[in-house]
Amino acid sequence: MKQTASAQQVIDRLTERWAKASRPPVNCTLGHKPLRRRGGGCSVCTAPQEFQLDQEVAQLINTGAFKGTGVCPYQVITSHLIAGAAFGPEAFRARSAGQYRIDPVVAIKGALKRIGTVTRATGWTREDIEAISNKDEWWEALYAVLSAEHELQIALAKFRSQIAGKTSRSPRGPTGALHIQAVARALAGAWRVLTGYLPAKNDKTFHGLLHAAVATIFGHPAKEPNWESTTRTAVAHIKKDAASKT
Repeated sequence: MKQTASAQQVIDRLTERWAKASRPPVNCTLGHKPLRRRGGGCSVCTAPQEFQLDQEVAQLINTGAFKGTGVCPYQVITSHLIAGAAFGPEAFRARSAGQYRIDPVVAIKGALKRIGTVTRATGWTREDIEAISNKDEWWEALYAVLSAEHELQIALAKFRSQIAGKTSRSPRGPTGALHIQAVARALAGAWRVLTGYLPAKNDKTFHGLLHAAVATIFGHPAKEPNWESTTRTAVAHIKKDAASKT
């Protein structure tokens, strides 16, 4: 499945859905009343089946993975994901480690492509435009566009070299795959709310939910992460945080 929206766009959409469903809040009847005829939610559920994550949550509801806690699994999982992605420890560590939420190479290449449509439409060379840029504001503005194009090309080359260097020295341990760690910790917290316990060892059911969440937000990873190791790390961090507060 190809990722067609950026991670930020998906988070924004999840936030929009969460805010809309919270006004006014509805008591979930899961576990207290029969599921809807088509399943995937309780009798009052209005959650859309928009993402792979939604489909995985629906399957978990249908198989009885969640207890009747009076809270909507879609809302609990969404709220935890939003908070984890924006304010979780991994999000702050990602920023301090210089891991971008957007790909600067893709963004700059897109800008250059759009600028190119302007400069090519004139049919003039850079030298021609530079020579007459002082004639009037139109040519002066066009020369400014050319100058911006040149500066962006320099920035693009620098970003490419930096990213290539970081790829050859890919972060390990605490700074590796922070986006996946953030999702795992967020989902582990949501899992405890919905089931009463943290994910168990080799919990394939939780791994499926984690996989769906990562794929929904970031797209399917080129290399399958070790979901069990990621889950264990998330659980360990949650327990450590809880211990430090007692």
